[in-house]
Amino acid sequence: MADDTTVNSQITDAAAQVNAAVAGSSESLARAMADQVMAHAIGLAMQNAVAQQQQAYTLRNAVTAAVARAMLEASPEDALRLAREALPGDDVVQTIDRLSALLHGVNAGQPKEGK
Repeated sequence: MADDTTVNSQITDAAAQVNAAVAGSSESLARAMADQVMAHAIGLAMQNAVAQQQQAYTLRNAVTAAVARAMLEASPEDALRLAREALPGDDVVQTIDRLSALLHGVNAGQPKEGK
């Protein structure tokens, strides 16, 4: 216990114990705050990744719709050219190339008009 002064010794002991507790817990509080900041940053990164994936799928759907419209409105060769320009080096391009080969095979097997 603290020496008797004008302040009650129980009050000075309580203040000393609170100071010791606060000084001892400052490292764990700082670590907890750093963990919360890290968890928040990771959560934002995951939200950004999901948003980016959603935008990529939206763009892919728009390109698919444009190619389908081009196929219906123009020649198949124009539609294939548009798809190759819009999605270079993608799995979709490989699929389109296979479809193009099939299309040329079907067209080669059909008799020409007027013959």
